Amino acid sequence: MTQEELKKTYAALSTTELLEIVDRKFEYTDLAVSVALAELASRQVSEQDIIDYKEVQAGKAEQYIKRNIVDDLTILQKNQFYFIFIPLLNFAFKQNFRDDGYILKLKQANYYSLVGFIFLALSVFLSVYFDLPDLTTLACWLIGFIPAYAFDEKFNRHRQIRRLQRMFMNAERAAENQDNQGAPQEGKKV
Repeated sequence: MTQEELKKTYAALSTTELLEIVDRKFEYTDLAVSVALAELASRQVSEQDIIDYKEVQAGKAEQYIKRNIVDDLTILQKNQFYFIFIPLLNFAFKQNFRDDGYILKLKQANYYSLVGFIFLALSVFLSVYFDLPDLTTLACWLIGFIPAYAFDEKFNRHRQIRRLQRMFMNAERAAENQDNQGAPQEGKKV
């Protein structure tokens, strides 16, 4: 796009959308960022508008963290996916997690479904191979939930937390670099 086309397009954007372009400037060309800055300057965006924008962004980050660290499956849901692993029966639950942005819950649902199936198959195989009674097969499958739960809590969840920590550390470094490259000073309009 030419500079004139960008000016016309950016004039129609909201102040929030322009602030997002400037905030994520590494995703845009230098021309796009400079046109967004010029449009913001012509609107005389106040410091309070920028603070409000940052608060909204912090709220979005907090929601993302909550949905990916804090809000995991309940013990009842973990049991549900472990023992009722058939995809057709769990599709609606998993689709709700996906639609609502609960990435951790979706990963846990898939994990418990897979592990439940594996433990059932292993229990049946051992039962047939060693000619075990059906009750023993069922007991093996039931007991398999314990190591599956322990592994999920110890490794899967901590891996997710480490991934998010790396993501936020990278975002902080990018923000520091942005500040060091001449971001607007406090008290001045953008």
